[in-house]
Amino acid sequence: MIFAALFPVLPLLGYGSVGILVLLLLVVRLARKWSQIPGMNLTKDQIHPMRAEHFTPDKVDPSVTWDTIVIGSGSGGCACANLLAQAGQRILILEQHPDRSGGCTHSFRQQNCEWDTGLHYTSTCMSDATQRAGALLHFMTKGLQKWKQLPDPYDQVVFPMPGGGDAQQPPVYYSFVQGGDATIESILKDLDLSMSSLSIDVLRDRCEEWMKLCRLINDGFTALGLSRILPPFLHFLLRRQLNQLYKLASYTVRDVQYAVFNLGYTQADLLCVKQCPTSPPGAEPDPVLRRLKAVLTHPIGDYAVQPRDATFAAHGITMAHYMEGASYTVGPTQNISIRSTSVVRALGGEIWVDATVKEIILDEKTGRAIGVKVQSTSQLAEWKKLCEEGEEVPPPTVTEIRARKAVVCATGVYNLYHKLLPPAHPVVQSFQQCPSQRSIEPSNGHIFLFCKIKGDAATLKLPEHNVWYFNDDDMDSAFDRYFANPTEHRPPTVYIGFPCTKDPTWPQRFPGVSNCILISDGLWEWFTPWENKPVHLRGSEYEAFKEKLARHLLDILLESVPQLSMDQIEYWTLGTPLSEVTYLSSYHGGSYGTKCTPEMFATINRGWTTNPRTPIPGLFVAGSDAFLPAVCGAMYGGCLGASAVLGWTGSLRLFLAFWNYYAAIILEENPKLLKWQAYRLAFRRFVSD
Repeated sequence: MIFAALFPVLPLLGYGSVGILVLLLLVVRLARKWSQIPGMNLTKDQIHPMRAEHFTPDKVDPSVTWDTIVIGSGSGGCACANLLAQAGQRILILEQHPDRSGGCTHSFRQQNCEWDTGLHYTSTCMSDATQRAGALLHFMTKGLQKWKQLPDPYDQVVFPMPGGGDAQQPPVYYSFVQGGDATIESILKDLDLSMSSLSIDVLRDRCEEWMKLCRLINDGFTALGLSRILPPFLHFLLRRQLNQLYKLASYTVRDVQYAVFNLGYTQADLLCVKQCPTSPPGAEPDPVLRRLKAVLTHPIGDYAVQPRDATFAAHGITMAHYMEGASYTVGPTQNISIRSTSVVRALGGEIWVDATVKEIILDEKTGRAIGVKVQSTSQLAEWKKLCEEGEEVPPPTVTEIRARKAVVCATGVYNLYHKLLPPAHPVVQSFQQCPSQRSIEPSNGHIFLFCKIKGDAATLKLPEHNVWYFNDDDMDSAFDRYFANPTEHRPPTVYIGFPCTKDPTWPQRFPGVSNCILISDGLWEWFTPWENKPVHLRGSEYEAFKEKLARHLLDILLESVPQLSMDQIEYWTLGTPLSEVTYLSSYHGGSYGTKCTPEMFATINRGWTTNPRTPIPGLFVAGSDAFLPAVCGAMYGGCLGASAVLGWTGSLRLFLAFWNYYAAIILEENPKLLKWQAYRLAFRRFVSD
């Protein structure tokens, strides 16, 4: 059975490696008994989904031994903690949010309405349990998390008509649907080709080449993930895919678009040349190509870097991720973390919110990470508020919690090396002060407008798909204008989503009410004058600045969704990068960990990012900076973090358990398959999806 499973991937790995593979297969056969990890015996009836408990110093029992402490409960932290718990470890998750877990997957309520904060939709690969990401999520929640497939189109890119979005003229829409070829045809039919210097057949061929490049990037990241799990002596099996990934990652989105659409480069051309041709400065002169390039920068909002600066790797993996459609959670997105961490608790672990980790404790003799120092988040906020008002009060109690095996930071490498470790530590010094050893930088943040709307979604005819407003088809110029003066210029891109139309439980939970979320880019530098001010005490200038940003977004909402009017918007509130610092512990309000530029994949940076290991023994990274940004990328980063903690043999045991679980899902979905066929298909999808 196992031999049959590997036949489809021999071309990927190289036929010259058959001898090594046979040896490994014998080891796997001998190790099959390892697949019965504690998590495999857990049933749905033993899992009782419940919200996390609040941290208080008296909950720290010195007699309780934690194997691993995970800092952060976002997609990456939850995945890491869950897999370690299922592998048999006793896990403690510490979340700094005052009252809820989930990081960017959490949702919140105000004014009798609810909004998600970071998971606004995801691809079908996360919702489909027969695909790798979906199977992992099914494994981590034991199938308790349910999803709804979004209909076509799942995304629409909208441009205002010339004249700045005149409400008297209808905006122009371009639809993204399931399937790369179908999306190409959908976009081409809405382009005015009369002004193009290229025929529709040439444009179609170049769009297809663009999609092929995106799929190649997806294959490269699969190889990158496997390289973080496999022992180093097997990395040569993945060398070709990794070299292709790193080469394409060194190119910007703008330059790859120029090479493909203007010069007619193919995938083979871009892999053979020493350097990608550089796009000329300024706007694309061909109006059809300019519009097509702009449309195909979607989904730029999911990695938040303008085309001139963005690595093509980030764009390619994001586009490939959504190529087969999108899904949304049944119920609030908060349920993902609740169900995932409930598995941790059922296996003897715990999760505490309101727990701000102030420092990671290192052993004085060995330098190993052995625990953390924690304070109450809400007490810290109250203490800062009192200090701001001039009172002299002692800070909250600092509590030490020890870990027997490891500490995992799932809040990003910038928090790790700027806030959680001793400033004089050589590794910290290398990260902070040695540009010859690091050229990465934190990602930008976002502006969030959360709206409550009178009336139900069906009556208001609100769209189920996401609307992406693009202010201009010269994307880089639009970003430059906005970043230079955000109150005078509209954002270059705005996400507009209505969770009330996607979640089938919404009408029962919030009858007669709809919600909307708008998201645009936001720079940390705009908000530094208020970074040390407590929440709700940042003054009138801050509120006036927020008001101007909000008005831009409200105008865009009413133009892009013309059936809405201002009097239907009952309530709105604006979040900024400062909100991301307060509620998500983001470094400088960044939404995606490391900024997705070509430097992210440069040789000198590979020890800092896309890597779950650190130079400090016993200390690991999970989440976006362990692999990739966004919810799915962070989840994979959590899986890699768990693998790094477990080591090679522990990871093998966990993989065997997951393989059995995955094959069972495929058998349930396809009962006509033989058991060995299900195992082969599960393995094939694991190494190639």
